[in-house]
Amino acid sequence: MSLYCPAPPPYGAVPDYVLAPPRAEDRLNTCAFATDLLLPPPRPEDRLPLGPTHPHDRPLPPPRPEDRLQAPVALPDRRRLDIQAALTAAGVAPADGDAAAVAELTGLSDAAVRAVIDWIGAAARTSWPRPHAV
Repeated sequence: MSLYCPAPPPYGAVPDYVLAPPRAEDRLNTCAFATDLLLPPPRPEDRLPLGPTHPHDRPLPPPRPEDRLQAPVALPDRRRLDIQAALTAAGVAPADGDAAAVAELTGLSDAAVRAVIDWIGAAARTSWPRPHAV
């Protein structure tokens, strides 16, 4: 056995050596060296242009609620959005012929569309357990 690596004490025994407290440079929340000695201050000409250089390069702000269209949504479009939302919530990926089928369903009555949406939700709840987002 090496003298520099002592064997650990047996289970339940207290070792005769004591660990030293951590040094300042070993701690994560402190810095033992002055920060200005590590790196020189950045020069303005070495900086990367991260911001917009022209006023027209800025992203557009989101639209204000009063600027949005105030027209009501047509009933077939509303039904289409409701059916697509139910399919999305059920985890059904859209296939090639789904748009035509959804367009046919939007021509049905409100009660029929509501029944289809309820069937989609019931099938999604009973099919298999899915992990929920937290």
